Amino acid sequence: MIWMLAWVLLVESQANARPLSFDVRGNNEYEFIKLPDTLKQNDVVFLPDSLIRDTLQYEFSRIKEVAYRRKWTKELYKMIFVNPRKINIDIVQTENSEDRYKPYRGKTIRDIHVKVLPPFGTSVNDTTPLQDSLQWLLSVANSVHQKSAERVIKKQLTVRPGMTVDPFELVQNEQLLKAMSNVDDALIGIQEVQSDTTQVDLMIICKDEFSWTGEVWSNFLNAVDLGLETKNLFKLGHSLHYQASFRGSKDKKWGNLIEYKASNLLGSHMDFYGMYENSYNQDILRVELDKEFLTYKTKWAGGAAYSRVYSSKTLVDRDINKPVELFNYRLWDFWGGTSFYLPEKYSYNRIFYLTGRYTGTSFVDRPEVSSDSNHFYYDRDRIMGALTFTKIKYFKANLIYDFGRTEDIPSGLSGTLLFGYEKSDFTEYGYLGTEWHYSWFNKYTERYYAWYAAFGTFLNGYTAESGVFKVGSQYISRLYDLSRHRLRFYSNVDYVLGIKRNPDDNIYFEDANIRGFDSDTTRGTQRLSASMSATLFLPYIKRGFRASVTGFVDWGVLARDEKNLLNSQSYWGIGFSLNLRNDNLILKNVSIRFAFYPKGPPDIHSIEVNVSSRRKSGFYDYRVYKPDAIKYE
Repeated sequence: MIWMLAWVLLVESQANARPLSFDVRGNNEYEFIKLPDTLKQNDVVFLPDSLIRDTLQYEFSRIKEVAYRRKWTKELYKMIFVNPRKINIDIVQTENSEDRYKPYRGKTIRDIHVKVLPPFGTSVNDTTPLQDSLQWLLSVANSVHQKSAERVIKKQLTVRPGMTVDPFELVQNEQLLKAMSNVDDALIGIQEVQSDTTQVDLMIICKDEFSWTGEVWSNFLNAVDLGLETKNLFKLGHSLHYQASFRGSKDKKWGNLIEYKASNLLGSHMDFYGMYENSYNQDILRVELDKEFLTYKTKWAGGAAYSRVYSSKTLVDRDINKPVELFNYRLWDFWGGTSFYLPEKYSYNRIFYLTGRYTGTSFVDRPEVSSDSNHFYYDRDRIMGALTFTKIKYFKANLIYDFGRTEDIPSGLSGTLLFGYEKSDFTEYGYLGTEWHYSWFNKYTERYYAWYAAFGTFLNGYTAESGVFKVGSQYISRLYDLSRHRLRFYSNVDYVLGIKRNPDDNIYFEDANIRGFDSDTTRGTQRLSASMSATLFLPYIKRGFRASVTGFVDWGVLARDEKNLLNSQSYWGIGFSLNLRNDNLILKNVSIRFAFYPKGPPDIHSIEVNVSSRRKSGFYDYRVYKPDAIKYE
């Protein structure tokens, strides 16, 4: 009966409706517009979402206009129809990221075309500008935006005209574009050349990040971070970031941080980074020049860095964050490496890496040191080496950690053998360690599993000292349909054990263990933590705002090495967060978190409220970087 009445409303609304097609010649005869034959018969054509969106908007408005003339039809309309502008969750079809390029493998790249989209009202999947009631405001924002230069986008790529299509390299190049500070999202497409089927053109679509962006974090009690960043300085993709901080509970309450990053200097893929921070945590000046392993075809990588640390609670080469006296030192850091590509096997791309690193630490001011005291303040030189094997492929999906753009889910294995030697004022140590990461994405059930394990220790002769053992796992469920809503579950378990550590070597709860649990008095040499959360993605869009709600339960326990974890005090964190995203604002992501701690030490509050604009990513990055000892944290 209801469907019959709905059909009546639909028919009546069409009485005065305009036709969906119209006469392009201005008379009563209709004519098809013939498009150029640029696509083969078996090509898949993706029409812009706006074509459907605009049609639905008109049709729904006509039905609504008729239905609202009478009370009973008005109620009937509310029962049956939903405004498509307010219900919008786009689900990306899960696929291997390389599949869309495999039909063109081995073909020659004739040319590369770049299209840069304005930051507001566009998408790489639908380049048609979205018409909104605030369109005038979006147009003003786009007009003051500093557009990215196409030549800068092209220089970031590792592929050039004349090279052949390599699917995995194109996937990694798309990731390189997304990693640029001035790019919000990117898509690499392929178009065949009609006159020569052995050649193709690359079509690069980049959506700009607005030139200026902000950052905010606060616990609403005694801590605030406010940041401002320009992401496309000189139209070269350089970024300049400033952050002011306040910590009411610290001796040094106010802090400043300024960072400058220049990527891909002179098209060399060499990045420059400089920073100065003067805050409650540290006073440091750092400059760095780096070239990373960008794709599996990058044969050589390396870099150099210098840090002048005037005061800090941490050390680069030691696991400590609560020292009795702040550190004041100079640090030199050099690294380099090479890679060897192995034949593809079972659709996995396999690479072997050999990397090495030197760090030199020289203290400017320190307490008196001896062979049995203040070992953290020894001047020292360390050499580290690593042999790493990775096999990796990526899958595309969305609604995992990010509202908007498509996410690349890594599936693969990474195994590293670490070795090293360190000489200090009074000691000489060797080092041995190993680290393993494995992740698997089931494209049929759309579930993600990940595990990791690591062990490392310094060697004083044949005696192991200052060792660490770590193991953990992670699980992400498939995306469940709840009417118009979407739901996803997350869980992880982590265990860390210190082995023959110094008495002042302790670990604490981090935000990744119990969210917002920041205590200096709760510590130990081993830690077990677990977390479960669920995120509900809401289908409603209002003024460009999209929302999700996350509920979480965190648990953890800390103990000394001589105590049993099961007999130690455990701590809980229970709460929820409201996550908002609006691509039309400078602050795109805002998360408001509420947490309750049933039992806590005296130096934390039982209720914590936190607001943050920082984007979260929980996938392990399989990219190989400078080798380092296994962190005790």
